[in-house]
Amino acid sequence: MSLLSVEALNVSFRTGRGLVKANEGIFLEIKEGEVLALIGETGCGKTTFGKALLRLLSKNVMIKGRILFRGRDLLALSRNEMRQLRGKEIGIVLQNPSLALNPVLSIGDQLAEVYRSHEGCGKKEAEKKAGEMLGLVGIDPSRKAEYPHQFSGGMLQRVMVALGLALRPALLIADEPTRGLDLQTKQQIADLISGLVKQEASALLLITHDLEVAEQIADRAAVMYAGEIVETGKAREIFSNPGHPYTRALLEALPENGLRAVPGQGPSFVNPPSGCRFHPRCAFGTESCQKIRPRLLELEGERQVRCLLFESTGKPEEIPDDAAKS
Repeated sequence: MSLLSVEALNVSFRTGRGLVKANEGIFLEIKEGEVLALIGETGCGKTTFGKALLRLLSKNVMIKGRILFRGRDLLALSRNEMRQLRGKEIGIVLQNPSLALNPVLSIGDQLAEVYRSHEGCGKKEAEKKAGEMLGLVGIDPSRKAEYPHQFSGGMLQRVMVALGLALRPALLIADEPTRGLDLQTKQQIADLISGLVKQEASALLLITHDLEVAEQIADRAAVMYAGEIVETGKAREIFSNPGHPYTRALLEALPENGLRAVPGQGPSFVNPPSGCRFHPRCAFGTESCQKIRPRLLELEGERQVRCLLFESTGKPEEIPDDAAKS
C-alpha cells in the first residue's frame, strides 16, 4: 500500500542567475514499511526533494505537483497543519547535525521539547521519554544534560536519529545520515537506522550518495540525475543489473568495480542540456539523445528507466564492452 505518492513534482528557485530547476517531473512512491534509497551524485537535487516533501525550503521556492501522504496533499495543508505533521507523522534526520542542533541547549532538552510540543507532556515525563529514546539509539541517558559540542560526529548522528524517530512517525526521511563518518561508525549508523525503522514498522526514505549503504539496507532504489528520476526498481536488481547509463557509471565508481569516476561535470540547473540531460557525459549516447527528452518507461518487475536505449523494446540495445569502459 502506498504511504507517500509524489506526482509531477517540480521544484524551482528564483535566483540572480535565472530560474533554478532543482526537481522536474518527479513521480515517486514510498510504500508502507519499505526502505527506499534515493541515490545520485552530490548536487543532483536529492536534498531539495527531501526538504520539499516537508515544505522546509526557502521562501523563494516554487513547488508544483502533488505530494500525497496517506491521501492528503501536503502542498495544500496550512502552515500549522504542516507543523503538526512534521515529526509526528513524518520525521527527518538532517545532514550536518552540528548545524541542525541548537548549541546552547542540552541534548536532553532538545529531545524533551519534541514530546512537550507534540504530545503535551509535562517536564518530568518529557525528560523521561528523552532519556529512554537516547538509550534506544545507544547513548547513555546520563549524558542528556550535555551539549552538542561534547559529542562526537557519530554520537551527534545518533541524536539526530533519536529526534527523527522520537514520535514513531510512519515515514522517516534520512538525508545523508552517514556523511563524513568513518567506516565503522557509518556501518553502526546504517544498522541503527534500518533496525529502528523495522522495529517501528516505519518507512524510510534514505537520501544518500553512499551506494554501499543504499545497497545494504534498501528494498527499492531511485536514481536521480540533474533533478530527474532516471531509474527506479528493486535495489538488488538495480545494483546487480543497472539499466540507465548513469546508474552504470555510478556503480563503476565504486572501489570494487574499478573506481572509475563518472566522466565530465554535472549540468547547469538553469540551462540544462537539451534532450537527455545525461547525454554530454554518456558513453552510449546517439544523435537522438541530444534532441529527444526520454520518458520514464515502465518495464517489467516494477522497473522504470528514462533512456532512449529502452524505447523500442523495453530492453537496452547492445552496447560494446569497450564503449562501456571508455
